[in-house]
Amino acid sequence: MGAARTSTIGSPDLDGPSGAASDTAVDVIGALLLAGCASWSLYTSSGRDAHPEGVLLGLLAVAAGYAAGRIAGAVAPVGSPAVIALAVGVLALIAPGGLSGDPAAPPLHDADANGALIALAVGAACCAAQTSRTVPAGSRRRALRLVRPVFVFALLACALTAEAVSTGSTAAVLACLGILILAIAVRTAARRLPALLLLGLCAVLAASAPLLLARSGADLTARNGGLPLSQQRAALWHDAVQEAGRAPLRGVGPGRFTELSPAAQDFSTPGGASSAALEVAAEQGVPGLCLLTASYGWMMWTLRRSPGSTPTVLTAAGALTALAVQAAISPVLSFPGITAGAGLLVGMASARPLAEP
Repeated sequence: MGAARTSTIGSPDLDGPSGAASDTAVDVIGALLLAGCASWSLYTSSGRDAHPEGVLLGLLAVAAGYAAGRIAGAVAPVGSPAVIALAVGVLALIAPGGLSGDPAAPPLHDADANGALIALAVGAACCAAQTSRTVPAGSRRRALRLVRPVFVFALLACALTAEAVSTGSTAAVLACLGILILAIAVRTAARRLPALLLLGLCAVLAASAPLLLARSGADLTARNGGLPLSQQRAALWHDAVQEAGRAPLRGVGPGRFTELSPAAQDFSTPGGASSAALEVAAEQGVPGLCLLTASYGWMMWTLRRSPGSTPTVLTAAGALTALAVQAAISPVLSFPGITAGAGLLVGMASARPLAEP
């Protein structure tokens, strides 16, 4: 089915995949999970004036990104993530006002979303650097033998991090720095399961933080135009918890949170509950939240069974976790470009390279 996997330089891969059979199981379960998410969003919107189109578009973007990533990662395991990272960096530079932090600025018309897109690009650049370390020198093209590609990709990741500073999103800057530090830390990693479990725990803790803050900020729902942005977010989180409590099974319906939340009417920038977990719980109930959590777990499991090197897998998992942390405090998952980028990164990191001639 594909070429044998090359282990990480300096350390063997001790807990990698068992073979092609595991690829089939992962793909089948992923398809069933995707269908379940789509079916549940349609069910929670039935009989209501709901808008499931946004959820369906996000699911379609993830599926398309994952499929494209699997193809690109199989054909060019080093070049495809590098090209994607470079394309995002160039797009952010040439788009007028794209790095100004203005909510209406392209390419994604939101400062946090622009920063999250750049953070995913940093993850892609770091994945390219990690993968290039496992490519035998004899298989590299002559043009690449004069310079070590890992340094070029590392420089690209640092340049993208500098770009993230200009977006005005503090969370994105921290995410980029975290991805860089993680990529350095896992250069010689031999086991991926403990690190993946730790990253998953970080994502769960980040998603739980808004719930704790919402319970302590019940008095922040009063309308007051002078409230700081952080308190406005706490008010949104509180409204999401209240709506989820009133309809724990079906929620209030996809796309209806902003129509029913008093705090959302005072939020100057549209974006739902500013927390993916709380917004899904409010709009699709506890089953919808369980499906969202299972989707993240499936992506981590996909990386766990990836035939790629352990440093590449852990770097992609770190970028995915950084996105989950950003989604806990900002509406970045409301943008199909972000969900497509996440699927693209996971697909490239989990692809099985084609056999070399």
